[in-house]
Amino acid sequence: MTKNNDHLRYSMLALSARQLELKKTLPTDRSLALYQEAIHLLLPHLPTRGTAVIATCVILCVLEMLSCSPKAWQRHLDGCASLMEAVGINGFVGGTEQALFWCFARMDVCGGLISSVKTLIHVSHWASGSIEADVELFRNATDFEQWANYSVYLIAQVLDLLTPLPSHTLQAPARNDSEFRARWLQLWEYLHDWYQQRPAQLHPIMTIPSGKSPFPTILFSNPAAISGNQLHHTASILMLQNQPSGIRLSLPAKPRSILWHARQACGISLSNDHHGAWTNGIQPLWIAGRCMSHPSEHKAILELLDKIERESGWSTRWRAEDLREFWGDLGD
Repeated sequence: MTKNNDHLRYSMLALSARQLELKKTLPTDRSLALYQEAIHLLLPHLPTRGTAVIATCVILCVLEMLSCSPKAWQRHLDGCASLMEAVGINGFVGGTEQALFWCFARMDVCGGLISSVKTLIHVSHWASGSIEADVELFRNATDFEQWANYSVYLIAQVLDLLTPLPSHTLQAPARNDSEFRARWLQLWEYLHDWYQQRPAQLHPIMTIPSGKSPFPTILFSNPAAISGNQLHHTASILMLQNQPSGIRLSLPAKPRSILWHARQACGISLSNDHHGAWTNGIQPLWIAGRCMSHPSEHKAILELLDKIERESGWSTRWRAEDLREFWGDLGD
């Protein structure tokens, strides 16, 4: 596709240059020049709304996520979201456009987790429009990557149910109205079903209980499994933190435990060093980290966040500072 689309080639070069600049603490003039050239080449082609145009926009979104304040992510994603909706791209269109949608959807979810807001592309537009029909589409998918995408869809549904929330905490005063209870129970059942029915490729290939390490080792064979499982545990934490009063879950103890899900989410990032999964895991680490109370757990999470930034170029320092402020007594 890059052969015939210079704007796509320049966007890829700009993103690569920006990551190298961040990893090696270099001046940003090269990536900026490539970015500006990509934009210049893209503008005349925007009215075509072709696949190459969408691909360029998604790649430039990734570049902007690398470059801007994370709390401004949604502003940078807004234009690409509008373009995708105008073209009618969703999570089941097939081919390259479907892959681009799910790449964007992961950024959209991360932006929602950061700002405690719904996704820019409303989750009702991700597939057929009905959660029941959407779930059937995912369950009938034949490839395990789509089951991992199902996990992204479910956490977008969690954001839709729980946000907007005060103070950007993703934890609101308990709601107990009948509509909320019904939606909460339905979504919890889908989350539990995801975990129970996930295909073999999304199961860990090795699990070692925590010993010397404060977190368990949970090793996966592919990045879809890493991110899919981590997002599942993150969604479960948020749901359990906002569980309506009076609801009793008839499940084993572990799936009902916020701390178990939080330890799983942290263990997944610590055990798997795929850079793409790491960047998707920054917000889950923050959400799970807030559940941790022991200094050894705090130390392991902060060291991991520092490693992610050092090795991938993706900014994590701001989230580390948020956790230090939340924990409060790290230096005592």
